[in-house]
Amino acid sequence: MSHRLIMRGTAATSAAPARERSICVGTITRGRPLMLQNLLNSYAVMYVPADVRLDFVIVENNDRFTLQDIVTGFRERLPQWSVRYELEPRLGIAFARNRVLDCAHGAGNDLLTFADDDEAVEPDWLVQLLAERDAFNLDVVGSPVRIAPAGPDASCWQKLVWSGIDRMNRHSEAKLLRRRNNGKVEQIPIATGSWMGSLSFLRRTGLRFEAGLGLAGGEDGILWAEARKLGANTGWTPFAVAYETVPEDRLSLFYRYKRSRDETIAKFRRRLDSPKRGVLLRLFGSLVGRTLSLCLCIATIPFTRGQTLVRAAWHVGSIAGIIQACMGRTSLHYEHVTGS
Repeated sequence: MSHRLIMRGTAATSAAPARERSICVGTITRGRPLMLQNLLNSYAVMYVPADVRLDFVIVENNDRFTLQDIVTGFRERLPQWSVRYELEPRLGIAFARNRVLDCAHGAGNDLLTFADDDEAVEPDWLVQLLAERDAFNLDVVGSPVRIAPAGPDASCWQKLVWSGIDRMNRHSEAKLLRRRNNGKVEQIPIATGSWMGSLSFLRRTGLRFEAGLGLAGGEDGILWAEARKLGANTGWTPFAVAYETVPEDRLSLFYRYKRSRDETIAKFRRRLDSPKRGVLLRLFGSLVGRTLSLCLCIATIPFTRGQTLVRAAWHVGSIAGIIQACMGRTSLHYEHVTGS
């Protein structure tokens, strides 16, 4: 699919709609000023369609403001757009996302986007998300988040772990692309790492991010699933690319294990808290399937130069997550911040 696009200060695009649209570019952040600045730097050089107005909303999930200098510098770089800086003292990603959502509703914006504060977006990220949204009249649209190269100070072991993470990420993106190309794009779960949503749909349905999750995460997956139940038209484009920076404290097998464990706990706790017929049987099947996948990963480690070590750690974490979810444990994955 090709799109001709008109961008401010660049070459141009398809016919403009009858009126200017406003997009809230939402960012939530906590304890990662350098990473946030990297994201804002990418926003500062982002292409913007000529018929679009941007409202940036930055919500710090903290008990006090700590990012005034960074936000002021960003605001001074983009005097043509509004930049709003808010504080959300209740710890939890969903609380912070809902604060952004409230700001977007209050400003009467048409669309809302999210990228994570440990990411940077390609210059055409917004343009491509909007093009996909408009082409198929989507209520929610997402796109890939790829892994940025490891830092120059990473050790050989950390580079090996990075290579395994990148391998898993590319495999996942290729799977999503196949679904899209096979006409099954509505089956792709849309995460807020690279996300655009229609605020008219969210207003009409009253959908919000699930605040009851606390520090567990997974609020974006729940919102996507609920939106689908309410008839949302959802999609995914491979052309709007964001890049996640993986700090050195995440480049370990133990971190991959913990992340997988915590994500699995959050996922399966929701299933167990509202059990349906056959849930326990499917849970047992998931446990068996992950155990077999773990055995396969271990068997192939010598033939993949160790890259499947990361996938093995991920499977160990998911197995532990299923067991701990059954024991009643909840996930506190976002209690501690990684990166800077």
